[in-house]
Amino acid sequence: MTKDQPKSPILNTTQEAIIAAKTMLRLARFGAIAGLDPDTGSPVVTRTNVATTARGNPIFLMSDLAAHTKAIKNDPRTSLLVGEPGKGDPLAHPRLTLIGQTTPVPVTNDAEKTLENSLRLRYLNRHPKAELYNQLPDFFLYELNIERALFNAGFGKAYELTGDELCLKETDTADLIEAEAGIISHMNQDHRDAIENYAVNLCGKKPSQSKVEWRMTGCDPQGIDMMQGDQVARLEFEVPCYTANDVREALVAFAKQAK
Repeated sequence: MTKDQPKSPILNTTQEAIIAAKTMLRLARFGAIAGLDPDTGSPVVTRTNVATTARGNPIFLMSDLAAHTKAIKNDPRTSLLVGEPGKGDPLAHPRLTLIGQTTPVPVTNDAEKTLENSLRLRYLNRHPKAELYNQLPDFFLYELNIERALFNAGFGKAYELTGDELCLKETDTADLIEAEAGIISHMNQDHRDAIENYAVNLCGKKPSQSKVEWRMTGCDPQGIDMMQGDQVARLEFEVPCYTANDVREALVAFAKQAK
């Protein structure tokens, strides 16, 4: 950079920035998704509910009748903004813009149908009220394959990230995808007290209120996702867990810490 060139606002990527961005994406319940209008080429932006695959790509349950879905089916280039503003200036709070290609989750063979079912379960665990839309014939599951991302962690803290930095490899998630539904069902049915302790004592969240309890909604090699009403929490594993037995050992260790 010469003295006549302005200083770049983009900082060198750090491990802390990568972890913060990945956590923000895993915790996201909604975002603003943008595609390109097929008639004019202008951006079309709308709010959508968000969940993630085990790898970390965002997934959406969208109607083929919606304008933004038609735009994405015509041109898969998409961006998604996540990050919840808090008190005060919305621009003072972190946000993450993901850029990539959004395509329908394929279901042309048995293996793809099995994967689609597991992704649909992850989505419905995060958004149980979406079960109504899940029954309608025009709603399909879409996945945004992240190519790059822009992470603004606050004033003067801007980073450019790659899809590989945000997402796990498919080979890292294959075994756990098959076991995930059983893990979640077992924990939510038999270990509700442990999940409560994870959320309250390890994640600093508010205790369950009335009949709405903390429950596990997802499990991937890097951690577990939990939800209670509008509250969400994520508990990261100390080391990656690639099998059901790895997860079991990690959850037992968390239970001991959380008491």
